[in-house]
Amino acid sequence: MAEAPLQLGPGQSAQQGPGQGAQMPQADPLAELRDIHMPQFLDIWPPAIGWWLLIALVLALLIYGGYLLYRRWRSNRYRREAITELKQLRVDYQRHGDDAVYIAEFQGLLKRVALTHYPREDVARLTGESWVAFLDRTAGSQEFSMGKGQSLVDANYIPEPEADIGALNDLGRHWIKHHRQEFAA
Repeated sequence: MAEAPLQLGPGQSAQQGPGQGAQMPQADPLAELRDIHMPQFLDIWPPAIGWWLLIALVLALLIYGGYLLYRRWRSNRYRREAITELKQLRVDYQRHGDDAVYIAEFQGLLKRVALTHYPREDVARLTGESWVAFLDRTAGSQEFSMGKGQSLVDANYIPEPEADIGALNDLGRHWIKHHRQEFAA
């Protein structure tokens, strides 16, 4: 009779006898696995080079923006001083009530502001209609030649000029705040 083929159980080899493999305890394969390790938190400091470059760029832009704002503030100093002087003119007018004196001082103030901002050869010779046309052109309006500013055309030549001082004061304040170089050409 022929021998039946040898059947091997799990964990047995052909060299082991049928009884030898059954005696060895089998190891748990899950016990050999390692625990899962979570990745470490990324350190925020020191930042990568890209962040340093971004910080430097933002800082440079902030410094440049601050410089531009400072330059603009400084270049508009004459406007702030003129507004202060215009307020003082109004206070003085309320004290003395003389239209001729107010208009003469008002025109002198506007002329000084214009000489500060525009070339002397374009401003110094202007009087009457050419003066109010210049004010209109630099303000981008027609309030001096067609509106309340018409009293400036011949007010220096009339002994007792009549003008709406409140409206003239407001018009002067608007011109001082908003006159621009590009309108003068």
